[in-house]
Amino acid sequence: MFKAVLEDVGLIKESFNAIAEIVDEGTFNIKKDGISLICPDRAVIAVVDFLILPTAFESYTCDKELEIGLNILKMLQFIKKSKPDDKLTLAVDENEDRFELTLEGSTTRKFAMPIISVAKQEMQDISRFNFENSIELDPSVLKEGLENCALISDGIAIMISKESLVLKAEGDSSFTQIKIEADNPQLYSLTCKEDTVARYSIEYLSKMLKAGKLTDKVKLEFNKDYPVHLEYMIKDKVKLGFILAPRIEE
Repeated sequence: MFKAVLEDVGLIKESFNAIAEIVDEGTFNIKKDGISLICPDRAVIAVVDFLILPTAFESYTCDKELEIGLNILKMLQFIKKSKPDDKLTLAVDENEDRFELTLEGSTTRKFAMPIISVAKQEMQDISRFNFENSIELDPSVLKEGLENCALISDGIAIMISKESLVLKAEGDSSFTQIKIEADNPQLYSLTCKEDTVARYSIEYLSKMLKAGKLTDKVKLEFNKDYPVHLEYMIKDKVKLGFILAPRIEE
């Protein structure tokens, strides 16, 4: 039996706003220590790494481990029907092979969707990545940088030193950049082994920032010509991470 009641529906809604931009279906692992999803996109350019802990829920019951495939886009459509004061109940009906979502507020609305078979894609072990540079900053700063860079190019250069972070794009004799000094109050932490420039897709990073309302901090970890790890975390509640392949210049 699995049943969980969530008071803060935004934890899942904001997470899935970004997840659904990267993957449209995936296999969720439901265990006593939480609900997780690790899934690459179809192009295997990005990987979603999601975990919501039992402590995020008002109540959480899981008497055996389950692996269930779900249509993430459909699930998000249901969750978006929530109202500010709603509670969300998640449950698995193993007899009917269905996943159920119930929104309770001034009215009770119930949705059910089939558990599906999701093809497994080969991907690298994301725990093996070793990052030398990291920054924690306000998501709005990264969003502004991406929006500015999108006016010039489809790729962004992330430049880090011990003194600052620079987001830059160049193309057709044009360029734009935004510079954030290390002492800027919107830059919460900066760790830099050496001056580094790394390049990534603006489209993918913009999709990942769809979860920007989840928390006021986003963490980026990266090296030159190496994947970037973007992560949102609310202690004892939820972790939403993404791995994105780099753009390597010839």
